[in-house]
Amino acid sequence: MRVDPVSSKSDLEEFVELAYRIYAGDVNWAPPLRSDVRWVLDEAKNPFWKHAKRGLFLARKDGRVVGRIAAIVDDEHNRVHEERIGFFGFFECEDDGEVANALFREAEAWVRRVLPEASRVRGPVNPSMNEEVGALVPSESEPGIPFLMMTYNPAYYLDLFAAAGYAKIKDVVAILAPADGRSLGRLLRIADAVKRREKGRLVVRTIRMDRFAEELAIVKEIYNRAWEKNWGFVPMTSDEIDAMAKKLKPLIHPPWVMFVELEGKPVAFYLALPDYNLVLHELGGSLFPFGWLKFLLLKKKINRCRTMALGILPEYRRRGFDSLLYSEAVKEAVRLKYETAEFSWMLEDNLEILKPLEVFGGRVYRRYRIVEKRL
Repeated sequence: MRVDPVSSKSDLEEFVELAYRIYAGDVNWAPPLRSDVRWVLDEAKNPFWKHAKRGLFLARKDGRVVGRIAAIVDDEHNRVHEERIGFFGFFECEDDGEVANALFREAEAWVRRVLPEASRVRGPVNPSMNEEVGALVPSESEPGIPFLMMTYNPAYYLDLFAAAGYAKIKDVVAILAPADGRSLGRLLRIADAVKRREKGRLVVRTIRMDRFAEELAIVKEIYNRAWEKNWGFVPMTSDEIDAMAKKLKPLIHPPWVMFVELEGKPVAFYLALPDYNLVLHELGGSLFPFGWLKFLLLKKKINRCRTMALGILPEYRRRGFDSLLYSEAVKEAVRLKYETAEFSWMLEDNLEILKPLEVFGGRVYRRYRIVEKRL
């Protein structure tokens, strides 16, 4: 058994393909598009790598690829949080402790070479806290296909992490809520009270797709200010937000991209998407040769959505603006005859966000673990 750095195009293809082999036949896995995985890892295309470095490694046993890992040093994270740490991500491995330990040793050694003063390695992040985060904790989660851009993994991954010396530092959670008349009624009563209190000064509006660049500028301002004090959060650069918007724009359902304006000033925004993982589950990781046709046919059967972001400027919190946005989102979900909505992810101890979701039937139903090891 040996672990080698990814050093060629064929190595990169094996790095990408391993996941499709490990999860072959797993009814709960939604294969991401291979083109999306390659883009995220591409140092020339993904603007995240302008302030971060990565090393990719493959483990082979008897010549066969059996594991992979990415070692990451994000200079922006270390600057914002005044830390000297590295990360690991894109971890996939057969149930083999020897292989996993070897992968982690290589990743940790790479972090030390790139950042000699590094004190810890944390993960999994793919490749940052603004993307896919944590390892699913199956023993504390309900089964089923994960929602769009949420992670999935076998239960034994947590055992492999522990055996390599990694322990929990934080969990993030996903909330599941019904999209029905009862939950909508509760939200509308709260929303009406908020509107009466603001006495006509407040407007909730949807995105203007014909003025997308202007709307994106508003999102950039609110997004980074809304989360700047959150554990582990690193503000996204303008280029990163542009790239994310370009990726998500074809998937946007305009009624689920909303802004709250108070006396004409944008103070909050909301983003939800139909859960396209229900479509990806059937595509096998590719849109060709017939994936596009399947995509168009299957997206009509989507019956759930994921709230990906709700940001409120700090000085306008605790005024019920979140309930306003939730009420409009659930109203649209009811109109579409969707069954459920996921709100994810949230820090497990962020009660300011978690408690209001209970008002309309939201409950923690999945848990994702972030682990860390001292070097």
